[in-house]
Amino acid sequence: MTETPSPAPAPFSAPVWSACGARHVAVYGTLRAGGVNDICRLDPDIICLGQTTLRGSLYDLGWYPGLSLQGTQAVLAEVYPIDDALEQALDGIEGIWPRDMGEYAKRLLTLPVHLHGGTVQTMELLVYEALPATVQGRPGIAASDWLAWYQAQGRVHPDTAFALNSAQA
Repeated sequence: MTETPSPAPAPFSAPVWSACGARHVAVYGTLRAGGVNDICRLDPDIICLGQTTLRGSLYDLGWYPGLSLQGTQAVLAEVYPIDDALEQALDGIEGIWPRDMGEYAKRLLTLPVHLHGGTVQTMELLVYEALPATVQGRPGIAASDWLAWYQAQGRVHPDTAFALNSAQA
């Protein structure tokens, strides 16, 4: 009896990627300076412009946080300039592209940024928001600085290399 070979799986074709139009990103978790996905590892020449406060609810998703923009909790975020190539790399880390893992969505917020020179400037910022299904049933974090909270818990990411948010939880 001869078996008919199964057809080969179709090659994966990534959807066309497009930029959101923001020239700055606010990062509150593993992409912050010192985090496992420190944004400087993607672009060694990038410079943090300053900090802003995001408002919402912060959740513990294991080795990374999730921020829902529903809520009033103040969450510390660092602000960096981005270009299209960096935004696409960030989309990969956040599990949005080339396949959408259904954990995060890109949001554009206009917020005051406290620049390192001491001035405050209003900027349009890209923020990666955790979707409701991502944070449902997850413990909240009652801290404004996720990175300090994570380190204070004695937690360490199991790997020092970059990791997609959906690769481990």
